[in-house]
Amino acid sequence: MPPKTANPLRLNQQDAARLPRRYLILMALLYIIPGLAWRGVWRQEAASFGVMLTMANGALSDWLGPNVAGLPLSNTGPLPYWLGAVFIKFLSGVFSSFHAAQIGVACLNFISMVLLWRSVYYLGKRDELQPQRLAFGGEPMAKDYARMLADSAVLLMIATYGVAAHSHDVSEGATLLMASLLWLNGAVSSLTRPLSGRWLWAIGLAALGLTLPLTLFVFFVAVTLGVLFFTHWRESSMQIAPVVLLIGLGLTAAWYFALSNDNEFFSLWLSEQHFAPLSSRDLSFFGRNIFIFTWPIWPLALWCIWRWKARWQSPMMVLGLALLLAPLLHLFIAGQRYDESMLFFIPGLLVLAPFGLATLNRGRANIIDWFSLITFSSAALLIWLFWIASWTGVPEGLAKNVFKLAPTFQMVFKWWPFLIACFVTLAWLAVLRWRVYFQPSALWKSVALSSSGLVMVWVLLATLAMPWLDFTRSYEQTGKSLAKQLPVQTTCVHGDDLAISARGAMQYYADVPFVPVREAFTDVRCPYILTTAEALAGHESVNAENETSETYHLKDRTWHKVWSGERISERDNPLILLRQN
Repeated sequence: MPPKTANPLRLNQQDAARLPRRYLILMALLYIIPGLAWRGVWRQEAASFGVMLTMANGALSDWLGPNVAGLPLSNTGPLPYWLGAVFIKFLSGVFSSFHAAQIGVACLNFISMVLLWRSVYYLGKRDELQPQRLAFGGEPMAKDYARMLADSAVLLMIATYGVAAHSHDVSEGATLLMASLLWLNGAVSSLTRPLSGRWLWAIGLAALGLTLPLTLFVFFVAVTLGVLFFTHWRESSMQIAPVVLLIGLGLTAAWYFALSNDNEFFSLWLSEQHFAPLSSRDLSFFGRNIFIFTWPIWPLALWCIWRWKARWQSPMMVLGLALLLAPLLHLFIAGQRYDESMLFFIPGLLVLAPFGLATLNRGRANIIDWFSLITFSSAALLIWLFWIASWTGVPEGLAKNVFKLAPTFQMVFKWWPFLIACFVTLAWLAVLRWRVYFQPSALWKSVALSSSGLVMVWVLLATLAMPWLDFTRSYEQTGKSLAKQLPVQTTCVHGDDLAISARGAMQYYADVPFVPVREAFTDVRCPYILTTAEALAGHESVNAENETSETYHLKDRTWHKVWSGERISERDNPLILLRQN
């Protein structure tokens, strides 16, 4: 029976008008595909990709203990790297290892969209969330209303800055989003199909256990128990709970047990899984960035909580708040100030936001429209001006900044990126004309404008600005330069002072045979050391023979500098290759 509390929804059939499937598919493709080409490995993804590459080319121990050429990566579970390594193994004969991993990320993004659509659709079909019946009829049918909500959820996912910023990287972000939505889809399915839905829920919990830090997974287990035994699932909990908990916890525990056989790595991994109160610095970082990171879904989610507060026990509210509660507890008890700590909030907000959108009046919806129009049109204009400045030197101020950041960069004109950029810009103008002149009544109109704007900006960045961005952010040129300095017969390079991201990139581009870190402090005598200027200057055992000398005393031996190179964005801390005299 639907609850007898106030229903905030008064909609007609026009409000739930069907979103053309061609538009939704086009948005998904334009969101997912750009960025798969025309670039190399960037710093924020070099560590994760390095783990995938090590797994794909390594032994069983590399699959159990994520590492980058012998340097352990111990802050997350192995699932993101397993998936990337599988794509590298099967596609590396056709694509480069990096592009194979990118295709894996694209597939995860598509799966996440499908899972989100299905979850919101079946939540929207529930009786307690249906619009009010109108006196003379004309309210939307349940399936039309649910489809409108599900379409809006996918568009909101595309329009969210934090999702766009991380879902295209070869990193943990895409897997985290997919695992959370798999957990959500299993919970929703088990409402009507407990026996089959519980298996999907169990796999979702296991995927979270093999992706999240241990501290956050503990909170997710607690939240799962709360959902099972104290909400709509209580009557069928004895059927669902054993499967969900045994599989979810069992698969995760199996990896922990296998990992514990490597005492050194397990100790390192365990030391990273700690509870630490949120510092004022971390809280400041979170407060400054969370609202931009989760725009435009956070205001819609808050509005949903306010308008649907009378029905806070509905599955939509329970699951959305559960997906927010776990990362919120983790933030305050084991807080981090990294972007990943904000990415954890995205799934819960994506559940609530479509239902908040459905209750917006025209005035509030227009605020979102005008914000999208001004923001994305300005961003597109800036990108086009940047591209023109890189060719012509006009406007002078912008051109000066472009070449100041990358003085050796030379723009090369390519027809296909230029034509794609023109197409998406004209398409954006067509969407603006449709929104302004036709005044559509469908509730998805606002998110259609936001998602179209972000897709347009993303495609322009991936076409017009990508050569410059890749030149300043990629390790490709640095790695190829280093490869020329290393003799083919080199079998051993010390790199224990090297950042894990640089280690992964140099392994890929220069095929550097790093000695494992666990052997770095033994009497392994490699003929080369790859380090950085900062590490070299700050090392206690390093002394230059004089101020201009390139000969150093390190590891009780004498070394000579044979190469130096850096990314444009890291000119103050170049990589340095030392060879034993």
